[in-house]
Amino acid sequence: MQYIQIGDDRVPAIGQGTWKMGAEGQDHRAEAEAVRYGIDVGLTLIDTAEAYAQGGSERVVAQAIKGIRDRVFLVTKVAPSNAGRDTFRHSLTESLKRLETDYVDLYLLHWPSKTVPLEETLAAMTLAHRDGLIRYIGLSNFPTEHLDEAQTLLGDLPIAADQVEYQLTNRRAETALIPYAARHGKAIMAYSPVKDLFDLGENHPGIKTLNNIAESHRVSAETVALAYLIGSGPVVAIPKAVQRAHIDANRQALDLELSADERRAIQEAFPSPGEDLPFVAL
Repeated sequence: MQYIQIGDDRVPAIGQGTWKMGAEGQDHRAEAEAVRYGIDVGLTLIDTAEAYAQGGSERVVAQAIKGIRDRVFLVTKVAPSNAGRDTFRHSLTESLKRLETDYVDLYLLHWPSKTVPLEETLAAMTLAHRDGLIRYIGLSNFPTEHLDEAQTLLGDLPIAADQVEYQLTNRRAETALIPYAARHGKAIMAYSPVKDLFDLGENHPGIKTLNNIAESHRVSAETVALAYLIGSGPVVAIPKAVQRAHIDANRQALDLELSADERRAIQEAFPSPGEDLPFVAL
């Protein structure tokens, strides 16, 4: 089973995403039960955000972790619009209420902000860390250069993780960000790790490659795709799943170690653009 370090914690390299969970009209009980099942099979890192379903996702997570808070590594995010000096603490407090906990393990700035200076957000995060409300500070959607600048601003308190989009059809994180994270003891969280992958069609050379490797290991192609990502460095992937079969397939990636030849075949079938992630502020 593959693990990575986030701060002083050792967590499974596959977690659970919750984007769109808790939306109006959905079966929140079924969603909470799916997350709980994932925890039971070992996917104990749970990722959510105040922006997901306007806090609904955090409420679903609260149901899922009720009575087992000490078994999970809980991640949530502050929206850039709430990251200022006068709004940060209120936003964090509201997330804690929805999650029904008195702390989060990792708190991320969801996107770089167009209006709030990063120094202001990091100062507010530092105070929340001092007060025991957040155990680790993180960012999301920060390219390598901007992550490094943020760490310089923060000083001795480490940025534990950067959450970015990373999947086989978007391998930009491999260009500079993952090597940087490996050198500096940071984790990369891969969101949307199988996004649009199977819309490519069965005749796509990459899908054929994944299917061939999957058949040889008696797993799904999705499992192979996840195993590739978490084998690329200090990466934890956070796929969303509500069906048990899908959750089980995600869990299998923790035990699947691809050979060097298999990894090369995947890289050739899904070429990297060789450029860093773009900088996008909201």
